[in-house]
Amino acid sequence: MKFVATIIAFSTTIFANHLTYKVKAPLFGTIGEINIDYKVGSTYKINASTKTFGFAKKITGNRREFYTSKGFVSGNIYKSKFFSQDATYKDKKLHLEYKFNYAQKKIYKYRVKYRNNKKIYEHSKVLPFWTYNDFFSVYHNIVVQLMNKRPGIYTTQISGLEKYNGNLKIIVPTLSEQKREANSLGVKDVWIFHIITHKKIMGSKNGEIVFAVGKDGIAKAVRVLNTPFVSHVDAYLVR
Repeated sequence: MKFVATIIAFSTTIFANHLTYKVKAPLFGTIGEINIDYKVGSTYKINASTKTFGFAKKITGNRREFYTSKGFVSGNIYKSKFFSQDATYKDKKLHLEYKFNYAQKKIYKYRVKYRNNKKIYEHSKVLPFWTYNDFFSVYHNIVVQLMNKRPGIYTTQISGLEKYNGNLKIIVPTLSEQKREANSLGVKDVWIFHIITHKKIMGSKNGEIVFAVGKDGIAKAVRVLNTPFVSHVDAYLVR
């Protein structure tokens, strides 16, 4: 499920070495689980995996996803050197990776697909822009750089959004709006921000995701907005 991938991508921080999220949908209950493990020092490495339950498992063909992000830490900012995604579902396999060359200021993308273990698609290219953010590192960097900023609209660049020149839109709501959204999510003492991925996550219009971040920097809850049939999909930190 693509929405699970995006939730993973923005739920990682340096303050714990293991995180588990339960993914829930109104009327359907728990439909998935996300597990994240990592090590961090002068460098970092993050591994994550997803699995689906119930109807979600059935309609996605038992989709499983595995992610790796690794790089270095500079001034409390995560700077990626490598990001990969592997997915299996039905009779298909997908591998996607980004390699960051800091000397050349270039990002190399490679993507390959298989069906019944036979390669059916392969493509590689150099991205037309440079950034040190991947879909994992950007969450931590947003929290570090924007948590004490005034409400407003901010942007950053990220690999994975090539159709939009890598531009990721970040919205920090007013304090009153943050309080209302925290109440809706059932969490307290959190900082709220939104991101616009432009991807049709769970059929949503523009891939808008809400993050409720605790004082420790960890996302306590995540909500994908404007999904059809159930209006939204949530992920909650359980351990």
